[in-house]
Amino acid sequence: MKIVVCVFLVVAHGISTVSATDRSVVILVPSPSDDRLPPAKDAIAFWNQMLADVGSATRLLRPAVVFETPRSVENYARLIAQRVGRLPVPDELEPEIPSTLRNLNADIVLLLSGQDVMSYAWALPHTESDRYLVVIRKVRSLDRGDPMVSRHVVAHELGHTFGLLHNEDSHTLMCGPCQPLTAESDARGFLPLTAAERIYLLERYGTR
Repeated sequence: MKIVVCVFLVVAHGISTVSATDRSVVILVPSPSDDRLPPAKDAIAFWNQMLADVGSATRLLRPAVVFETPRSVENYARLIAQRVGRLPVPDELEPEIPSTLRNLNADIVLLLSGQDVMSYAWALPHTESDRYLVVIRKVRSLDRGDPMVSRHVVAHELGHTFGLLHNEDSHTLMCGPCQPLTAESDARGFLPLTAAERIYLLERYGTR
């Protein structure tokens, strides 16, 4: 079993309380038969249960699913993936967000990409709200048919959209790096959050 997670993201550091509100999700997927779609929905359900467990008021809404991914969105996803590990650039040098992506009515756009790029979560610049593009790479041959891989990658990247960074505990969901072969999942089949991460979610997103 192999779980691959990103090493690159853009999130705000520090804890700042945000309004306790539900967050909308759109999933862009190449076809209804894509193996990553059910695990992606599992990951969204996991986060809603986790948010409920810690007492947070925020929830992810039932995702809207779009079965045709605009080429402009895939092109943008590739441009961002190519920036992995590089220093920040001036705003005027940032790749322009395509209108097809900007106009999607969602706080989180989850792209199940047709490209073999690194999975990542990217805070969309120059937008009025806290919006993210989450890109999940094309399934590689070694991972094909293993829903655990896909759902952990999606759950990990969604964690970044809540402001969670990588931690040093290799047996947790937000690990970086990870050691999944020696990790124990919870009853739902997901790796756990740390106690500090659970506190962070509650402090940032408040209670019902």
